[in-house]
Amino acid sequence: MHDLNSLKIFLEVVNAGGYTAAHRKTGQSRATLSRHVTELETALGARLIERSTRSFKLTEQGRILHDRSLDIFAQLDDAVAMVENLQREPSGVVRAAIPPSLMQLHLGDEVMRYMQIHTQVRMELEISNRQVDLQNEDVDFVIRARSQMDYPQHFVPVVLGTMPLRLVVHPRWATAIKGSLHETLEHAPVIAWKTSNTQPSWQLIAQDGLPVEVPLRPRLLVNDLATLRQAALQGIGMAIIPEIYVRNAIDQGELIEVALDLQAPASIIHAVHLGRKGMRPAVRHLLDWLKDVTQHLR
Repeated sequence: MHDLNSLKIFLEVVNAGGYTAAHRKTGQSRATLSRHVTELETALGARLIERSTRSFKLTEQGRILHDRSLDIFAQLDDAVAMVENLQREPSGVVRAAIPPSLMQLHLGDEVMRYMQIHTQVRMELEISNRQVDLQNEDVDFVIRARSQMDYPQHFVPVVLGTMPLRLVVHPRWATAIKGSLHETLEHAPVIAWKTSNTQPSWQLIAQDGLPVEVPLRPRLLVNDLATLRQAALQGIGMAIIPEIYVRNAIDQGELIEVALDLQAPASIIHAVHLGRKGMRPAVRHLLDWLKDVTQHLR
């Protein structure tokens, strides 16, 4: 199909609920609207709309085309907006919440570089692990690192990159490493990430690729990555830590990577917002910038 105009008109007719409503909305005649839909059906070799004087109904093929095309045009609009934003000098205030570990590891330098280039943008950054209420707080977006992005439908996650995780322990606990993780946990203490109002656990992946939740009784719970690493280096217990934080320690023999039947999945670095509709240009511009400069992490 060399022309998207007929497809766009098909979507307008369906979204309006019929030719008459689409005529009132677009100003195009019913005959013109009908002709475009007929041309589209001819090009595809499939009937998309059931013809009836009493009702307006999509065929199965029409429903599939409508649903998929909505996504395509949304992505097209997003791409056009991204290009337009890059051509326009952004200004205004951006409010974001970023965990300290991500600010130190990946994003801090890029955020500061953005501010050096775009001098009309002001920022309010909350650097913490606090659970931010996007709907009720004056925050444009938050950045998180999680193995799963299971958010409610009204939250929009934007993937920025991935962060491999490693299960590590101090060499003094080498004899505690057994054939399985569950057996090893009986002999070695655990350091775990502290989350609010949830029982400590590790979300791991079995050898068959299926997710496995492992309940924990940690010796130490902490919500700071630097402290988590320090505790592992001091031999307090076994911990799951981003590879970039422990790579040198593993190479130098200060930590042992534990390779057992269950492994930690990569953590997905992502920004979360409430949708681009109504989003201020400076916020949109920064998100597009971060998505572009973190391509090497994906």
